[in-house]
Amino acid sequence: MAVVVVGCVSAGRGDQSRTGEWGLISALPWLYFASVAALTVSFFLELRRDSRRALALGLHLVGLVVLLYGAPGFLEAEPRFATAWLHAGFTDQILDNGVSRPEVDARFNWPGFFGAAAAVTGAGGLTSPLPLLRWAPVVMVLLYLPPLYVIGRQLTGSLTATWLGLWLFLPVNWVGQDYFAPQSLGFVLYLGAIAITVVFFRQGGQLPLGRPLSALRDRLTFDGLPDVATTPRTRVALVALLVLLAAALAVSHQLSPIAFVVTSLALVVVGRSRLLVFPLIAGVVALGWISVGTTAYWIGHIDTLFGGVGDVGSVVGGVGKRVGGSPVHLTLVKLRVAFTVAVWSLMSVSVVVLWIRRHPPLTLVTLAVAPFVLTVQSYGSEGPLRIFLFSSPFACLIIAQALAAYRGRRAVQVTVLAGALTLLPLFLVMRYGNESFEQVSPREIEAMRMLYRSAPLGSNFVSPTSQVPWRFQSAADYRYTRPVSGQEFLDGKTEGVRPLISNEAERAPRTYLIVTRSQRIYAREALGQPRGWFESVKPLLNGPNGYRLIYRNADALIYSYQAPS
Repeated sequence: MAVVVVGCVSAGRGDQSRTGEWGLISALPWLYFASVAALTVSFFLELRRDSRRALALGLHLVGLVVLLYGAPGFLEAEPRFATAWLHAGFTDQILDNGVSRPEVDARFNWPGFFGAAAAVTGAGGLTSPLPLLRWAPVVMVLLYLPPLYVIGRQLTGSLTATWLGLWLFLPVNWVGQDYFAPQSLGFVLYLGAIAITVVFFRQGGQLPLGRPLSALRDRLTFDGLPDVATTPRTRVALVALLVLLAAALAVSHQLSPIAFVVTSLALVVVGRSRLLVFPLIAGVVALGWISVGTTAYWIGHIDTLFGGVGDVGSVVGGVGKRVGGSPVHLTLVKLRVAFTVAVWSLMSVSVVVLWIRRHPPLTLVTLAVAPFVLTVQSYGSEGPLRIFLFSSPFACLIIAQALAAYRGRRAVQVTVLAGALTLLPLFLVMRYGNESFEQVSPREIEAMRMLYRSAPLGSNFVSPTSQVPWRFQSAADYRYTRPVSGQEFLDGKTEGVRPLISNEAERAPRTYLIVTRSQRIYAREALGQPRGWFESVKPLLNGPNGYRLIYRNADALIYSYQAPS
């Protein structure tokens, strides 16, 4: 694995300052790309061997995870992604006080991840979860692989297809939901529960669907390997474990338990799960937590939870919201959309190929297609990303199964290797294309630490955009908000700058405006503000408008604000 070491060292010697509009790929040295390519070629050579070694293939996968998902950790001075810092603050709240604060932020209503992270932090002898942020993506993706291997082995019946599917998933998984966040833990739990279901409970009693549909279902060849035989006591224990996983999902994340209920029900309907009542149990658990555990949130937010049900347009709108910004960012977003459609299209072709070969991958198709039901649930602009997250690993296994059917043909082998090599730079562009504003600089953290040391508790912290690394401490002790007239503020209009906060917020002891390098770049690249937009805002941040500059460094400005009379 010397090639992995070389890749890691070369990534660490990259130039972070070269991160531009195309993201991290501009900052990585050529030796890093050579290492990733060499590892890919080595993997496929090992996969071709008649006596392939599982340990060697597994180490190749681990190496690819480290190189692809750990590249920012080696290169950047601080852990990336402002939202990860926010989640560290939520974890710190539970670590220090033993309780969540659902009245402060809606995400505290699903405290499972934050409680688990606090437990890991405490068990590791750490005083803060911040050291966990840098390598969280590597750890979480490594946790995805064991259940995915079990699922692939059981449903394809082919070791070649399984290993190839896992390899494909790593560069296909561009959505970036495996950082220090509840979704990453939710996906691990989801995959674990699916693995238990398909390994132990696919064969047996089926849901009655009526004679025509049942006859059609029965004509399909059973896909994959037979269920693993177990004793009745073991089966009871496995069902109990599934219920526990459903409960863990329910308290950890908003969307993951819904995805699990939908997928479990879909497996029952197509006759690939004999746990006919389990989807109902999982649904009751999820709704039970929403009804009881998230009361502080859903009172007053009923429309947020259920108002979007059936509104497929919300997902289409979510895609539309992501297609905007600077020309380069617009190209990047279109590339992501096109790539996602291409993966699903290739999956569809693979299904047809396998069907013609009389190996219809019914279970994998169900797992890949079931997440599309989430289009009826409003989840904002990230809805399409979550659908692809839940669908993509199974789409990759289907594609790999179709390719494995022709593995003896040299043309297929060469094409697959060329495709895999092409995926690697594509992944870096799609995954880290926003790195110019998703990276976090030491000076931004320095500015926020200064503010936490000096600002009275209960003060207002105001940020023009979302890309600011705050709330990593005292997450529940300050009021974090945006300018009351957000777009007018960005446009440099006096009416957007002069009233910074609402009348109610003026009761706070102090108000501070934080403007960072990441925010300025984000507004330009993702929101479509003109280059140098802040130069038109900055002159308005003056005494007559209520502003006083109290701190500055190369990457951050902090103003105190008092509403002018």
